[in-house]
Amino acid sequence: MRTFGRANIVLVPAALALATVGLLLLRVPRGPLWAVLCFLVAWVWVIRYLLTWRQERRLLSESVVQLKDTVDRWASGDLQARVYLDQEDPLDSLAHGMNRVAEVLMERTRDLEEDKKQLEAILTSMANGIIILNHGLTITLINRAAREMFRIQEPTVSGRHLLEVIRDVRIDDAVHRVTRHGGSETVQWSPPDQPGLVVEATVAPLPETLGGQGAVIVSRDISLQSQLDRMRQDFVANVSHELQTPLTIIRGFTETLIDDQDIDEASRTRFTRLIHEEANRMSRLVDDLLTLSRMEHHSLPFSLEGVDVAMLAESVVSRMAPRAEEAGLALEARIPSVLPLVSGDPDRLQEVLLNLVQNAIQYTPQGGRVTVAAQSDAASGLVGISVKDTGIGIPAEDLPRIFERFYRVDKARSRASGGTGLGLAIVKHIIELHQGRIEVNSTVGQGTEFVVWLPQHRENGGTDGE
Repeated sequence: MRTFGRANIVLVPAALALATVGLLLLRVPRGPLWAVLCFLVAWVWVIRYLLTWRQERRLLSESVVQLKDTVDRWASGDLQARVYLDQEDPLDSLAHGMNRVAEVLMERTRDLEEDKKQLEAILTSMANGIIILNHGLTITLINRAAREMFRIQEPTVSGRHLLEVIRDVRIDDAVHRVTRHGGSETVQWSPPDQPGLVVEATVAPLPETLGGQGAVIVSRDISLQSQLDRMRQDFVANVSHELQTPLTIIRGFTETLIDDQDIDEASRTRFTRLIHEEANRMSRLVDDLLTLSRMEHHSLPFSLEGVDVAMLAESVVSRMAPRAEEAGLALEARIPSVLPLVSGDPDRLQEVLLNLVQNAIQYTPQGGRVTVAAQSDAASGLVGISVKDTGIGIPAEDLPRIFERFYRVDKARSRASGGTGLGLAIVKHIIELHQGRIEVNSTVGQGTEFVVWLPQHRENGGTDGE
């Protein structure tokens, strides 16, 4: 659109001048004719000025409407919109400025989008859970790890109060204290139906630019750490208890032998024998602990070779037969005539079978049966060796813990037999060193079956599982 030129600006003064001249010409001879001409030209100039002014207003109104529409599109998020006016339009410089602002906004928006994507990627990949709350303690951001830890199933929780999403008063109270008094607090959370899951939530204040005090909750899964701490505490307590019993007996009998000089020879011999038995018990305990330690540090002598399962089972059954007969049990081996060799250390595998058969005999009442069997699984390349008894069985709640050190289902019977409580822990470590696995199935009052799966031996000295 074009603006008023210099000629258009002087049209009104020129028209007034011509009208004045026309009035003066009316007083001279033959002047009315020239006066009429002056009046006509003046009116033409005035009409031209009015038409130009009206067109100018209309075009200016159109430019303003275009500017307004562009601003409205920007407000709705369309930063691609631009304003294009005629170079002679008085609003053209404003339009250029607005276009530059739009380009800057687009660039800043792209930067913000990139930052947002990077932040989302970081939060998504974090192992720790992150929950950000505003000053109203409603959730503004939560990552995937936090959803999984706190078992949040709802697809959208933004804008909801923390207590509605995580129904735990301790965390809510910690958030309130932190937002009011500052500092930070750490709270442990576990779901009611899964006490083994332990989440540690650390709450810290988060100042907000709009006023008020928000909070950030950083959570991490410490279930394994808690389990290890519990096992370590149990281990220390159990070792102390296992050592205290024989030491108390040894100390008591030695004090009796020292203080009582008149003790008869038979009592002296019996006391000496008991001291010897308790010392042997302590020695077995220390040996088992050293064995476990060497296994964990891979310093235990260990060699792989082809082992005949049938010969191994027959050897163990022969060694344990007198003990089974003494307990009034039937002990037998049911091994197929054709069975692949397994890859393993013969001495360690014999230790595994001896331990399992000994446990089966110990926990099977008189008149029961203990069976050692084997089978091969061609699909997996494994050979399974099972030890099955008709004993008292293991309660379901105890099954997950029977391979822990010093864990005893029947503590009185285990200690009475002289066991250290480390047998099954050693068995599990040996099987893992052989790249195998051990399974257990048990029913209280009906019996227990342990199945050891070992990889078949290959001619090149490896295993089928490699």
